[in-house]
Amino acid sequence: MSVREFLAGVVVVWTMGAPVSARAAESWPQFRGPNGDGHSQAKALPLAWSETENITWKIPIHDHGWSSPVIWEGQIWMTTATEDGQRLFAVCVDRRTGKIVHDLKVFDVEEPETISEENSYASPTPVIEAGRVYVHFGTCGTACLDTESGEILWTRRDLHCDHQWGPGSSPILWENLLIFPMDGIDVQYVVALEKSTPAPAT
Repeated sequence: MSVREFLAGVVVVWTMGAPVSARAAESWPQFRGPNGDGHSQAKALPLAWSETENITWKIPIHDHGWSSPVIWEGQIWMTTATEDGQRLFAVCVDRRTGKIVHDLKVFDVEEPETISEENSYASPTPVIEAGRVYVHFGTCGTACLDTESGEILWTRRDLHCDHQWGPGSSPILWENLLIFPMDGIDVQYVVALEKSTPAPAT
């Protein structure tokens, strides 16, 4: 099986290597982790996996997405999209059991942009904090979801650019702001939204 074939059937796994207290204490709230550098403070992590070794659970996630999972306490969130880009989803998995907690269609897209075969319509990684997860699909839209109920609290669908090869930039949180770049071949700009509302920061 090629790497690409493996990734196309997205599987989330949670390993047994770290002590339970360490796993429970650490969240992974954004792309490349708490500090954006890919480093974790967890100790004694496993160095090898197989279909049976160091696997607590695994579950297939429908459709297609390159976004990384984010973790907050007992939840793991990620995004996925249909191959044609017409339906965009946010999925939440229970960190302990692997059970699907939320499987939410966030956006319908009538005319998705053409993207590279190497990309997906769900490549930007979400960012999460207590009670809220923010999902970003580039020019197709950005949304804030309640992590407990799955309710969509707000959306923005008026921030556009021509990604050419598809979206890829992931949002971050800073103080009361949700920040992300819109890096198109036509326009390039950085967006800062007040995270409690979809309004631009002033």
